[in-house]
Amino acid sequence: MPTIRIDDEVFEGLKKLAEPLVDGPGSVIRRLLVDKGVLAERRVEKQKAQPMSKSDAKALTPVLTPQETYERFLLLTLAEAFGGRGDKRAVTRAVLEKMVRQGFIGPADLELVATGETKAENTITWGRNALKNRGLIQRGSKRGIWELSDEGRETARTLELPKAAKK
Repeated sequence: MPTIRIDDEVFEGLKKLAEPLVDGPGSVIRRLLVDKGVLAERRVEKQKAQPMSKSDAKALTPVLTPQETYERFLLLTLAEAFGGRGDKRAVTRAVLEKMVRQGFIGPADLELVATGETKAENTITWGRNALKNRGLIQRGSKRGIWELSDEGRETARTLELPKAAKK
């Protein structure tokens, strides 16, 4: 079965059209297509109301890019575009631009968190902390400066970016 991505606005619209505990995204879209005459109506006996399946519920859950993906992009961007050392804001912007171009940032990643930044920006910061804890980013750098350690530089040399996202 094919998987499709929809933006948050369309998702909210589907939820408004769905009959709670009965409809999943597919049944709502099918009903709309039948109403427009695009699909023929299936004559199916009305079944007892059943809870939404786990697969339908999973399809409705926004997909976030894993932190590990951000970490890989961060290491490579710091190494390649900044020579191993860069300003937090400039590095974050460069990582985001690269990830957007390559299809790794989806609508869920662009939602705002309590700090006012996007989930993507926040995850880059958490990724930086994880890399620092693993010794790949310097601990003693000046505030606001992200710098690869020797081990981080070596790791970046051997890293490959993940294949383009299929979101």
